[in-house]
Amino acid sequence: MKVIINKDISAAEWDKRVTHCGGNYFHTHAYALYETNNSSGTPLFLSLVTPNGDVEGIAVVHLESPKLWPFSIYCKKASFGALPETLNSDDLLPFMRLIEDELAKLGVFYIFNHAYESRHSKDILTVLGYQLNERSEFYISLEASEDDIWKKLKGSKRTDIRKAEKKGVESVFKHSIESVAQLKSMQKSALARKGVVVSNHSKMVKRIKDKLIDLDRAVVVTSKVDNEAINAGLFGYYNDKVYYVISGSTIDGNKFSGPAHMIWHTILQFKKKGFKSINLGGVSEGESQNQAGLFSFKKDFGAEIVNQPSGQKILSSTGNLLNKVKNWLQLLKATKLNYNS
Repeated sequence: MKVIINKDISAAEWDKRVTHCGGNYFHTHAYALYETNNSSGTPLFLSLVTPNGDVEGIAVVHLESPKLWPFSIYCKKASFGALPETLNSDDLLPFMRLIEDELAKLGVFYIFNHAYESRHSKDILTVLGYQLNERSEFYISLEASEDDIWKKLKGSKRTDIRKAEKKGVESVFKHSIESVAQLKSMQKSALARKGVVVSNHSKMVKRIKDKLIDLDRAVVVTSKVDNEAINAGLFGYYNDKVYYVISGSTIDGNKFSGPAHMIWHTILQFKKKGFKSINLGGVSEGESQNQAGLFSFKKDFGAEIVNQPSGQKILSSTGNLLNKVKNWLQLLKATKLNYNS
């Protein structure tokens, strides 16, 4: 088998391949273009193809090349949202090796794989020699009955959801640009409370609306009390699988148990739509008290916890050295500018 790389392919044709191979939200054409619009770069759509032309696997890579650097051809970076997907699981490792060979030919010296929605990331990335970043993801099957899903929730989580309902919390699916702006605003405020400052994200709001929501690849779920939003989340979906992408909350969000109510409502609504699973997203284990709390919060929904590390790898020592030189020169230039000012 061989790898075919497309830089320009129609959304219909690509997503047909993703569906065929059992891919997820992070493999879709919409997500690839959304990521490209978030930063300068090029999406690559890779297919594992048999001699007969049958597609046996798919992958999406985001390729970045430094600007104003004479050695940029050797200093490209590549990132994956998720591991590739193959019809035959035995083809996944060979496919990854073929992809690395092709990326090396394109001048890629560094690869980062986020490994979202990628159950086999630890095995695959370990064999390929990646430096791992420990994290877990939380899977809930929507094929069980509503009653069985409810019973798997920790008792305190069921109590939180009941309390939210008694306090008048409502969670609703929204598709408007206003709902995206509201979510991003709450996310910004929540991060600020933790000491994290983010820049203006008005362009991000429009990208989410245009590239994901309008193309039926994501939805905002907002929790409100007395018609006032208290928390919200963005959920991406494709091929019967749902992924919890980002969230934001006001101070009242936790007081009213809004996040728990939002997730439960989302579980029920996607189950009614016929989806088979929901992934509550990733948590890096044990790095901070906040992350430990988030780990417990997701685990308490009765989710299957999968050790699913992300990872990075240096493909070219020459490219890595040249990239370090570039970074050093940029730092030197910045230092001189600060000194002169």
